[in-house]
Amino acid sequence: MNLLAIGVNSKNAKLLKYLVSGGIAAATNIGTLYLFVSVLHFWYITASGISFIVTFVVSFTLQKFWTFNDQNLEVLKKQIGLSFVIAIVNLLLNILYMYGLVEYVHLHYLYAQVLTTAIIAIGSFAAYQYLVFKPGTAPGPTD
Repeated sequence: MNLLAIGVNSKNAKLLKYLVSGGIAAATNIGTLYLFVSVLHFWYITASGISFIVTFVVSFTLQKFWTFNDQNLEVLKKQIGLSFVIAIVNLLLNILYMYGLVEYVHLHYLYAQVLTTAIIAIGSFAAYQYLVFKPGTAPGPTD
């Protein structure tokens, strides 16, 4: 998708791609969880673990090759490792923020999740852009 051709600047195009990739990853997570629990009758905890792994693979692939247009395979193992650390940190932050917002701020859990997701998405975008897929390490256009 060439977002530059429709007037979206390079920085905004990357952010838009990041948000679309995140939406696809979220849909993958929910779809995989549903498939393994409701269709294949896995225990929900096992299904959640499988869903986490499948979602991580989808998310990483979209972020690396589409959002950040990083075709460099020489650093793939390092990027996967860093991305996994970010995913685990995000999981822990999600639990912490959710608990704080629901128990102490008294937000409804769904509102708390939306706010938590937004906060984590902002931090994650910066982490992916400046730590995992550093500018200047990937050849090619940035749209």
